[in-house]
Amino acid sequence: ALVVGIFSPVSYVLVLYALQVAPLSHVAPAREVSMLFAALLGGHLLGEKDRGPRIAGAVLIAAGVMALGW
Repeated sequence: ALVVGIFSPVSYVLVLYALQVAPLSHVAPAREVSMLFAALLGGHLLGEKDRGPRIAGAVLIAAGVMALGW
């Protein structure tokens, strides 16, 4: 809880900085990458089922972020 309490405000400040130096169309999708990590860690650490759809969704999120970057 202490680590999350420290890194949560830091991540928000970094997003605000990124919005100043990069277009919103690049920053907003990159923020959603956290959902990718949450889905993958939830499946691994909590032993959740349905790994196929979870991995397919993670791949689609990553592909979308990369496509917007190009």
